[in-house]
Parts: sequence; C-alpha cells; structure tokens
Amino acid sequence: MSLTTHVLVAITTLSLAACAAESDPDPIDPGSMLAIQNDSSFTFVEINLAPIDSTTFGPDLLGANVLDPGERLEISDIDCDTYDIRVVDETNAMCILSAVDLCLDNAVWHIDDTELAICSF
Repeated sequence: MSLTTHVLVAITTLSLAACAAESDPDPIDPGSMLAIQNDSSFTFVEINLAPIDSTTFGPDLLGANVLDPGERLEISDIDCDTYDIRVVDETNAMCILSAVDLCLDNAVWHIDDTELAICSF
C-alpha cells in the first residue's frame, strides 16, 4: 500500500471511531427526581416507591424522619421506570399516586388535605 492509501485508511478509521463515539449513549444516567411537597395539615410518616409491575413497595424513603406540613422531600437518581408512590400519614391513612412515569423526567407531587381525602376513598 502506498503512503496515500495508509493515510486514507487511518483517516477513515478515525472518522468511523469518532462517529461511533458520538452515537453511543451516555453511560452515566443521572436518573429522575421526584419531589413530594406536603401541603396538607398531616405529618407523613412513610413514603415508598414501587415499579408498577411490582407487588410490594420499596423501603421507607423517609427512614427515621417524618415529613411535616410545609416540608418537601426530594428523591433523586431514580431509575427510569413507571412507579406507584405511596404516602402514609400520622393516622395511618394511605394515599397512592399510580403510574407516575419517571423516565429521565422530574416530577413534583403537591399533597394537600383534598388530595388525601380523595385517596382515602
């Protein structure tokens, strides 16, 4: 092969490698963020997520904490999926928001007394 052919092969190889690198998805998926704003007059004692194809909810996202009226909980780096979100208040009333799509998206759920009353039926 001539020098010109070697140079063309090298340029073509580098161009293909650059195109492949540009088309590869970013290996770091920052995930989604969910914010739960407690606009109710009740304290939330438990918050859980469950992918909609799951029969059980995950761990309590509050841990040993509570979410008092006026407070906000932000959960980040949530894997891309569609979730059911469960909130339990101090009276053990549950409110479930079903089928929330959290695929590379951010969501804010404002929970007030009306929302809790609707959820309890």
